[in-house]
Amino acid sequence: MNAYIRIALASLIIGMLGGCGFKDIDKRFFVVAIGIDASENEKKPYRITLQLAIPSPSIEPGASKTQIETIDAPSIAEGVRMLKAYVDKELDFGHCKIYIVGEKVVKTNYQDTLQWMMRRRDIQNIANIAIGRPDAASILKVIPISERYPGNTLFLSFGADGTESSYTYVETLSDLSRRATEQGLDPLMPIIMKNKESSFIINQTALLDKKRIKLVLSPTEAQIYNQLANDFTKSSMHGMFEGSDLVVAITNIRSKFRIGKQNGKDTITMDVKMKVVFEEAPRGIFTDQWTSVQQNLNQEYAKSCVALLRKIQKAGVDPIGFGLRYRATHPKPDSWKEWESIYPEIEFVVRPNIIIEGTGLIK
Repeated sequence: MNAYIRIALASLIIGMLGGCGFKDIDKRFFVVAIGIDASENEKKPYRITLQLAIPSPSIEPGASKTQIETIDAPSIAEGVRMLKAYVDKELDFGHCKIYIVGEKVVKTNYQDTLQWMMRRRDIQNIANIAIGRPDAASILKVIPISERYPGNTLFLSFGADGTESSYTYVETLSDLSRRATEQGLDPLMPIIMKNKESSFIINQTALLDKKRIKLVLSPTEAQIYNQLANDFTKSSMHGMFEGSDLVVAITNIRSKFRIGKQNGKDTITMDVKMKVVFEEAPRGIFTDQWTSVQQNLNQEYAKSCVALLRKIQKAGVDPIGFGLRYRATHPKPDSWKEWESIYPEIEFVVRPNIIIEGTGLIK
């Protein structure tokens, strides 16, 4: 075939190929966090805030640069598209790992917000989700003085690479979606608060039903919940012995529960085994017998756990999944209705087995 004909055919084929729409990295704005609040405008009830990363060659502490864009819109999807007119580059949600929902939204109904997140095809289901107090926009405007990369402070707060706090409950979008629809397992989310203008406090947990917040756990309660539900080991426990304060660090914890009857009453029995080491203790405890100390710690921990479980029960939510276990072990058509009648009156028995491994000192 003549060379000229070959070149002409190749040019024709190349000209007929369509473009893939790819845009270079310098033509993209990477969204690192999204905040969704309720606005005061009835016609535009949603306030969407995007935190956009600005590339910087510097990686020193405090060198992080971000751009905040906010808009009020009639729907979340429309608001995000309208925000594209506020910037000169294509918005990319592929690196967004933090979604913050304003406390006002979660107190009314969070289902519409969750539905948008689950339907949007470029949102990662492994992303973390939390509640912003008093709102999401103010949280995203915080500029941490130690932050090296845009949005990295919140990533490290919820990820395993940074701090691992026993007071912080970590929730992902996929788990929240499952809990929001599953009978017998209710959602919960951590609450992010501002600490002045340069850092965050994440030590409270909100318990929700299928629509809104029902109960907020204090830092102490949030830690006990993480121990019972997630076997969180890097935590501590406070106790008293002969009028003196004790603080022990938990090095190993395993918990399990079963639903049955005790003395003719429906009862949830929870067994908690843990190994601990003293972090704070009165002098002389090194040579004392630890049996009485262990008994005292067992009694106090059982009392705290039962009080927390009753508080959760009274709020009408079930984040641990007692109802889901009941449905799985009682497979019959009316098992859910049966559980709904049992749960408000069920008794809780917590049986801790605390083993002291050491005093934290070398004799």
